[in-house]
Amino acid sequence: MSERAHQQGIDEEVAISEEALHKAEAYIEEEEGAANRVAGFLALFLTLLAVFMSVFHLYAAYSIVPTQTLRPIHVTFVLVLSFLMFPIARRFRDRVMWWDWAMALLSIAVLVYMLRGGDDFTDRGITPNDWDIFFGVSLILLVMEAMRRSNGLVMPIVTSVFIVYAFAGPWLPSPWTHKGYELGRLVGHMYMTLEGIYGPAVDVSSSLIILFTIFGAFLQFSKAGKFFIDFSFSAMGGKPTGAGRTVVLSSFLLGGPSGSGVATTVTLGAVAYPMLAKVGYEKNAAGGLLAAGGLGAIISPPVLGAAAFLIAEFLKISYLDVLLMAVIPTRASTACTRRPSRRSRASGSSRASTGSTSCR
Repeated sequence: MSERAHQQGIDEEVAISEEALHKAEAYIEEEEGAANRVAGFLALFLTLLAVFMSVFHLYAAYSIVPTQTLRPIHVTFVLVLSFLMFPIARRFRDRVMWWDWAMALLSIAVLVYMLRGGDDFTDRGITPNDWDIFFGVSLILLVMEAMRRSNGLVMPIVTSVFIVYAFAGPWLPSPWTHKGYELGRLVGHMYMTLEGIYGPAVDVSSSLIILFTIFGAFLQFSKAGKFFIDFSFSAMGGKPTGAGRTVVLSSFLLGGPSGSGVATTVTLGAVAYPMLAKVGYEKNAAGGLLAAGGLGAIISPPVLGAAAFLIAEFLKISYLDVLLMAVIPTRASTACTRRPSRRSRASGSSRASTGSTSCR
């Protein structure tokens, strides 16, 4: 009878863990988009395409690839993968429809047309012809659709407002009025120069951020992330008062290279929450600590997420200066941990009133 009860308890724990896993996947999809889960030849094709993209950027980091070539190729890789990996709507999930292939091929056509144009293409930036306008408008729409699929409607709406503002300047009241842009001038700036879509943000993404992304993927699939968690638990997890510090340290080690705050929180939550509850953390406090640790890790030195590279690029300062400026706010945000009382550590209670907050 006791063996049956024990087995039933194990089954319940497995069911709970699977349910928690599905909820975690849903949270990640809300943050990073609902990706297709494909198999067979299509999965192999997408894998090879992603590997080829990684190899190309590693080669670009080692050798010299002209900026006019590197940035458009980087954007094209991202667009093609976005259209093949993210469905146009949830009801088309786990399928790659014909319109997905059409938009992926159009992205490649935009790149080919730009690279074949050479110097003549860039010289026409002030007075683009009809084909320049067609491919330029296509690129703008493709980028906005890729943003919508992967990140939701916020970014496309904001982008659309600014594009409308560029055209509607003459009809706006002061102080927002301006002369207004024509379609050719907008396309020439956004598509035919290195100041629009292929501007500093894409420069940072194609030369720096992609390398940290590859590094994070390597850590994930080589099980190095599990080593970070085990190391943190071994270093600080032996003491009940060190549970909060363990979460902070493991979040920093895992979240920095991975670059995904949601994935870090989900990965640590399954392991760390039982420990936090056992030493006296109330469930809301434990959840808040895990969420803050996961999201704060990607903005902590030395990675700081994509924002650090953009700050260094736009302000024309060194990356080290950005790290030094970020040390103080990061240290202040992670210095406060909740200290369970002796009674909660002895009894394993998870009541909120049994602990206190201490800042160092």
